[in-house]
Amino acid sequence: MKGVIELLKAVGIWAAVSVLTLGVGLIAVAIWAGLVFLGAEARARRALAGLDDVLMTGEQASARAIQARVFALFQRRAVVAITGSRIVMVRRGLLGGFKMTDMQWKDLKDVRLEQNVLPGLCGSNLAFDSLIAGAPGVAVDGVPHATASEIYAKAQYEEQAWEEKRRVRGLEETRAASGGVSIGGGLDGGVGGGGGTERMVAEIERAKDLLDQGAISDAEFQEMKAKILGRA
Repeated sequence: MKGVIELLKAVGIWAAVSVLTLGVGLIAVAIWAGLVFLGAEARARRALAGLDDVLMTGEQASARAIQARVFALFQRRAVVAITGSRIVMVRRGLLGGFKMTDMQWKDLKDVRLEQNVLPGLCGSNLAFDSLIAGAPGVAVDGVPHATASEIYAKAQYEEQAWEEKRRVRGLEETRAASGGVSIGGGLDGGVGGGGGTERMVAEIERAKDLLDQGAISDAEFQEMKAKILGRA
């Protein structure tokens, strides 16, 4: 609904201007329409090509899109792109200049995709939440739906990939903090020497502690226990 609301707001503003100025405002409406729509496609191509100016050396955009006009009737349209390492959004100033916002994939907490009513006109909305406390995230409305879906799919993949990397790293840190128990190895480097039974019991108890902490799954615990007992 966002795009439709923006369009209705614009129509309402110009209708009010025309009524209050006894029709003289229609001249301003015509000038505005010319500035907004004439040559729009060429300006869009330049904006998309200009995105390369904010990319790092060797960085390439795998998908890029410019905001639907209905979301930028009184401003210049934003440009969004994704690369192998981040999301990039550029908002251009009405009289020149731009403001760039980006987010590394490793900092992505969640991505949301919302298809608007009349997707051919209004596109879809994308929002990226950050893991960094206090970080504003990245959001852009009115992205052409096909490109928005492509960006969303890539973001979902990166979100899950980095979540798995953080999970594995957390497991390794928890195991290290718990005394170095690992599948296939003994406590602090192996059983060896006397006190083998006591050592095996200690290893199994340590593995059970990891299971209770959620650091390993039940299947991993059973495998660790079997390996420990198999050394007897």
